[in-house]
Formats: sequence, C-alpha cells, structure tokens
Amino acid sequence: MKDTSIIGMGFLEKLFAVLFPVVLGTIGWFLPKLIDLVKKIPLFTDSKVIELLDSFNPFWVSIILMIIGVIIGSLLSLTVYSEALKMSIRDTEILINKDDKENRITKSDVKEVFMEDHTVVITGKKGQELLREKTDIKKAKVREGFLYHHYPWSEQDPYADDYKLWTLEDRTVGENVNAILYERRKAIREGDKKKIKHLRMDLNELGFVVKDKGEDQYIRNFHN
Repeated sequence: MKDTSIIGMGFLEKLFAVLFPVVLGTIGWFLPKLIDLVKKIPLFTDSKVIELLDSFNPFWVSIILMIIGVIIGSLLSLTVYSEALKMSIRDTEILINKDDKENRITKSDVKEVFMEDHTVVITGKKGQELLREKTDIKKAKVREGFLYHHYPWSEQDPYADDYKLWTLEDRTVGENVNAILYERRKAIREGDKKKIKHLRMDLNELGFVVKDKGEDQYIRNFHN
C-alpha cells in the first residue's frame, strides 16, 4: 500500500504551463516580420514607433522579442503552477499546497470530502469548511485518492439543503456577517479573487459557510 496519493496539476493546467513560453516566444520572433504588413495600413504609415522598429536589424529585434516572450511566458507558467491545487493525501493527514502556501489538515478533523463544480470541499466536525478550492483534476481521480486512504467521501454536498440565498434585507445573520457579505459581493462583481477568498475565511470564523452562484451568495450557519 502506498503511503501518499498525489493530486497535482490537471491536464489543462499542465498544457497552459508548457505552452505559455512557447507561444509567447514564437509571437515575439515573428512580431518584427509583421512590420511590413502594418506599414501598409494608412493609419500607421507615418507612425514614429513603426519607423523606429523598422530602423533596427530585424534579426536582432526578433531575438530580443522572442527572449522577452519566453520570459513573460515562463512567469505566467509559474503563476499557473502556483495557483494550481496540489494535495498529498496520507492515512493521517492531507498536505495542501496552493498559492505558494502549505496547509495541513489532520484526518481526525475531517467529517466529509466531496466535489462540487470542479471544486474540492473538505468539511470539519462542526460543519465548517476546512478547504474549498477549484481543481482541473477529474472527480474520479480525486475520489480514488481519498477513498484509498479511507477518508469519508460523499458524492454530493451533504449540507445542500441548509443553504439560503443572502440578500441585503437579511437581518438574521447579524451586522458583522452582513457587512462582510456586502463587501464580498462587491469583490465578486469586481473580480477580486483574493479578497473573495479572504472574506470567505472571515465568514468561516464567524460560523458561516458561503458558496457562490454567479453573483449570488448562498450561506449556511454552523455551530462554532
């Protein structure tokens, strides 16, 4: 029996990580060759930028732009790798690596593990969420990894019926929770992923779990 099951980057994540340097490097190489085509467009005929680029040796411009493209592509690849969910599942604990941060969840603290919309969710004994992260790995492989080490797996969210739609008029959750949910709604509309995640963690500390459907936030309470 193997000691650790690894859940790493999915196929698309690996593909993007490999392709970014190649694609951007290729674009950089061919970019100067497009200058002749651009010069034929009346709008750019007298462009000083085009004239400046055209004055340099096309070969060296291609080399420089290719290197710049590879560097930018490599940085993007590192970002993809950093943001990908990576888990090492053991009989006694789960090691999670995400956004260059490592988190450890002890098996004895886990109540259920399930997947919902390409998202891995791990709940604790009180019903709180210990983890909610997206992954490109197929559900079957994630399920296999957790069941192999005898974690409690559920095929669907066991708390699905406990959620309710939060609205501005909700006065049952308290002022602090309402303020966080309002701020989080603004972050969702602005696409601020880090703030959305951090505010989710704040709600978890106050005894509330939240999940999103579009811009709508659905919440459930658990006993702290």
